[in-house]
Amino acid sequence: MRPRITTVFFDLGDTLWHFPNMPPRELIRKETVRRIRELLATWGHHFEGERFYLGRDIRLAVEEETSRAFHGDCIDPNYPELCRRIAAEHDLALTPHQGGELWEAWNLGGAFLGRELFPDVLPTLQWLKDRGHRLGAVTNRGYSGPRFHEEMRYLGLTDLFETTVISCDVGYMKPHTRIFQYALERMRVDAEETVMVGDSLRADVEGAKALGMTGIWRRPVTGEPVETTEDEPEPGAVEPDYTIDAIGELMDLPLFVDALTPR
Repeated sequence: MRPRITTVFFDLGDTLWHFPNMPPRELIRKETVRRIRELLATWGHHFEGERFYLGRDIRLAVEEETSRAFHGDCIDPNYPELCRRIAAEHDLALTPHQGGELWEAWNLGGAFLGRELFPDVLPTLQWLKDRGHRLGAVTNRGYSGPRFHEEMRYLGLTDLFETTVISCDVGYMKPHTRIFQYALERMRVDAEETVMVGDSLRADVEGAKALGMTGIWRRPVTGEPVETTEDEPEPGAVEPDYTIDAIGELMDLPLFVDALTPR
């Protein structure tokens, strides 16, 4: 008999939040240019000539490295170091700290891009907590740090999650088993008593089930901008244990209904 479910892990992007009001591409480009120009000015560098394309070159390198890692060894790309490498191609010799600053400037963040939680997220997470379930997040993300955690607090997620495990901190991306093992260790729970909920069949479902966790596929919303992913939203080699179209549907799954006594 399978142990009862005590812990639920969630992916973040396109699972708990989305971008229903993403700014136009031209506005995103202008903001990126503005931030990089101002940052270079603080270092005493001119933003002219080929340097005008620094943001574009970082974007192309990020896309390439993310795809390589996701479909390869799943070792998380070091994006600040990537920014240093691209900057060097523009005759900018940056320190590791400056590489991090350039990455922060290029990465506009969810607040600018119009990030919003799906409307059923907070009520569902609170329902799970009220029934005694422990909650956490496991996410592929190229940045953490104060700005990210402030955004988590602003969205109301910080007090609901006992831990938030981020790939850039662990050094491995989902679906690598190490990031899930790290999350289990942080929560001190066994894989058999945990659930992973996410929009990526490969990263979230396949990665979690490889360790014996229950995998729930939150089918991606169609017709909206999504966070960068190389996953295909179709059934693959590993089938999810459950499929939902909205986070609120977790409250109807037999996995959770009457599983624990409400507090």
